[in-house]
Amino acid sequence: MAFVALALVMSTSFGLLILGRRYLRGYVSRHGTAPPATWMFQRADNPELEGMRRVALALLPLYFIAAVIYLLRPDA
Repeated sequence: MAFVALALVMSTSFGLLILGRRYLRGYVSRHGTAPPATWMFQRADNPELEGMRRVALALLPLYFIAAVIYLLRPDA
């Protein structure tokens, strides 16, 4: 179980990294400035950016649940 949780944490971390970088590049090319720090929690007016934001927001709970499972495992 711990291995699965760790694999899920690592894969969602990588997914969030990729989605965040794509969102950043798209936002900067459209607006000319960096997005706010709370970019996952604010709607985007561009449908392409909104799709990346929604996927990242869907990955976030999986990340937290897997991290808690891994950190609170009994053999820690």
